[in-house]
Amino acid sequence: MTATVVALSLAYVALGVLLLWLSLESRIAWWVKAGAIVVTSAFFIVAFFATNGLLGWPGRGPLPQKFQLLWTRVVEPDARSGDAGAVYFWVEEVDDYNVPSGMPKSYQLPYSRTLADRSLAARDEIMAGRPQLGLAGDLAGEDAATEEAKRDADAPEPASRTESRPAQAALAGDAQRESGTARIDIDALLAQAQPVRFRPMPAPTLPPKVP
Repeated sequence: MTATVVALSLAYVALGVLLLWLSLESRIAWWVKAGAIVVTSAFFIVAFFATNGLLGWPGRGPLPQKFQLLWTRVVEPDARSGDAGAVYFWVEEVDDYNVPSGMPKSYQLPYSRTLADRSLAARDEIMAGRPQLGLAGDLAGEDAATEEAKRDADAPEPASRTESRPAQAALAGDAQRESGTARIDIDALLAQAQPVRFRPMPAPTLPPKVP
């Protein structure tokens, strides 16, 4: 992988040197030459960040809808430094027959307490020898909606929880006004979060036989 990054860097250097030489030798207007040099230099920066995935940095895109969770790490938010925290996943995409792809990938998701708790619970299951299947996006949303509907139908919300909400809001407001702390917009992070749920990894299913 390092050889790939070095090759890409050398290719961009060669193109930059060639463009500079052609610009100096040609009779094109100076502003055209300057613009071409600036654009080429900007693409050096674009190429650097685009190849971060080749260097092992976690991707920030959406998770696969079905995947096997290999491991997870939770980084808690730090209000002092303004770090919003993150949840890291190492996963393998799973096909319709519950067979992992064999190509592990790393992902970084915005931190939320619910996602952190689910991730740590799934990690404990993996350590106990029980592989975990992850459902993300629409699949996780449908699964969560079904479970929440059943839970709400069986257990109404206690009155004490409703009465304690103003106190919790006041405490949250006091925490945000604490001197020397950075404010973390939890609502914005939750809006960006992708719904994720975990369940025991089912056994692979064989495709139908062709007659």
